[in-house]
Amino acid sequence: EFRDAQRVDIRRWNNANSPTVGIYRCDIPTNNVNDDDDISVRDRPVYVGLYTGSTGDISISGGVTFDPSQLTLTCISTGGPATTVTWTRDSTTVTQGTQTVLNDPVTAQYIHTLTVTTAGQYTCTVANNKPSSASSASTTVAGLPSPTDVTAVQDGLTSITVTWTTPDPLDGITGYTISFTGGGSSGSETVSSGNTMSHFLTGLTNGQTYTISIVATTNGLSSAPEQATVGLVMS
Repeated sequence: EFRDAQRVDIRRWNNANSPTVGIYRCDIPTNNVNDDDDISVRDRPVYVGLYTGSTGDISISGGVTFDPSQLTLTCISTGGPATTVTWTRDSTTVTQGTQTVLNDPVTAQYIHTLTVTTAGQYTCTVANNKPSSASSASTTVAGLPSPTDVTAVQDGLTSITVTWTTPDPLDGITGYTISFTGGGSSGSETVSSGNTMSHFLTGLTNGQTYTISIVATTNGLSSAPEQATVGLVMS
């Protein structure tokens, strides 16, 4: 191609001249090449992807990794054209994570992250607009053990005492979240010690039936809920 009698070069990043699949760089001089003030897009490259007609080339390196201190899942993909990522937990789509370019577009390498709050098997699937091109990798985030033997007993006209048995071993449990629903209202309270085995709920409504749910927690990750039901009656 030519513009204003100047050559416009488009070449593969590794300077190979043969037409092939890859990322191409377009250099467009803005002045005569011999001018001292020559400025070109060479200084601000524009990258053009050229791929085969039926498929793109996508791969995931290192599988999916979990950072428990940050509660994040990460998978790294390489390929093109531009990719999209879908996260699933136990085959159910979850909120799409973030996608960030790790380095320049020549390698088309991306890092995909997702914040985790629930245990399960998570899968990162990366795809582009080529129907036959997709790559996926999975990992399992181990759940916390749930408390057992949950009971809820009326303790006053508008109060409930909730008791449970702590898991043995505690496996890193740092506390519990006790939730309640009933009487047209709901709420939750937290317990900050993993060794605690009871909690007092008050300010409820007499004559209503409440469902109590308790989960073990650590650093933002929760166990499966255990429930109990109690009705408040005049006593």
